[in-house]
Amino acid sequence: MTASNKPVDVVIVGFGWTGAIMGIELAQAGLNVLALERGEDAATVPNWAYPKVVDEIAQSARNGLLQNLSKTTVTIRHSKNDRAVPYRQIGSFKPGTGVGGAGIHWSGVHSRVMPQELRLKSHVTERYGAHFIPAGMTLQDWGITFAELEPHFDRFEAVCGTSGKAGNIQGRMLEGGNPFEAPRSREFPLPPLTDPPTSALFAKATRELGYHPYPLPAANASRPYTNPYGCQLGPCNFCGFAATMAASTTPRPLRRRRFCRRCIACRISRCAPMLTC
Repeated sequence: MTASNKPVDVVIVGFGWTGAIMGIELAQAGLNVLALERGEDAATVPNWAYPKVVDEIAQSARNGLLQNLSKTTVTIRHSKNDRAVPYRQIGSFKPGTGVGGAGIHWSGVHSRVMPQELRLKSHVTERYGAHFIPAGMTLQDWGITFAELEPHFDRFEAVCGTSGKAGNIQGRMLEGGNPFEAPRSREFPLPPLTDPPTSALFAKATRELGYHPYPLPAANASRPYTNPYGCQLGPCNFCGFAATMAASTTPRPLRRRRFCRRCIACRISRCAPMLTC
């Protein structure tokens, strides 16, 4: 018998970082949103509660946070003349699965793109000359500037609760931050993570050599934090695993009546809210 579902304004396929943020923004705008996710449901508690989330056997050795490649995968070829073959072994490409997607196992390294990367063809041409670009290379500028993207970078850092130290706020250079970064509109939401002994030794040695070490921006909260969506993030406890970031966005939309999701695999439709962020 054919199932008939109530119409919605927006259907989002995949409930990871992108789908979760789109879902909450559209729901807050007043639209009825349905997210389709083929993987399993998940909530911060109990799925990512400590110490379960730092189980090295389940998560690292057995790839518990990653897509099961025996069930579904992508195909890879190294040139247009190769035959595409299935990707069957987890390597540097680590696709996520279920609610939260790859955001569940994201390392949290959160550096911004550099302005010259957005105008790469122009930058290379200006620096080395047009002859430096090989014939047939499809190198091109992005068509959008860093200044246009900066407010969105700032917003995403606020959502993630990114920890770091600014080196350039609106053109004003600051000690201790990245001296090469493009101007940002304000300081990071949270101060840098505490340096482990090895990082402190590295910073001391490089500073004595005349370099400018700075803390790497990390989407791992250095303090208790509540993001713009109202989700509460606990501080990093330096367990050795990257903190799960799905909690930054995925639970909140489900508290709104306008947001629903459906698990494709088990064909279950649900609108019940998660209890925690």
